[in-house]
Amino acid sequence: TENYESLIGVSLRIDGNLTITKCIRIDGAVNGNILQEEGAEATVAVADGGCVVGDIRAKHVIISGSIKGNIFSTGRVEVLASATIEGDIRYGSIGLEVGAQINGNLDRIDAVGSQLASMSVIEKAKTASSD
Repeated sequence: TENYESLIGVSLRIDGNLTITKCIRIDGAVNGNILQEEGAEATVAVADGGCVVGDIRAKHVIISGSIKGNIFSTGRVEVLASATIEGDIRYGSIGLEVGAQINGNLDRIDAVGSQLASMSVIEKAKTASSD
């Protein structure tokens, strides 16, 4: 159970980027990127019914709502059953619930955080079929 420092309520829509240092929960809509400040360890939660059109970059990301953009997390990404994501997810670790909809690549980041430790599913399939 996270303690959210900031809350974007159901009736609120933000147009523009957000820079965060701690925890934020989105119940409304954000049209812009949500970016963790350099050196911070932030959590972004997009609640069921919440919507983000833009990229999310944070240590911990929890999605129940809808995202149109990429997610970059050096920590854990949790994608719950009600989530709809159109974009790539780069993660340190990931949890996916049955029913979640993802249209994009899943790429695990290695310990250094800069190189990918895996290929996209399509690249893996192409490699396997050429052997």
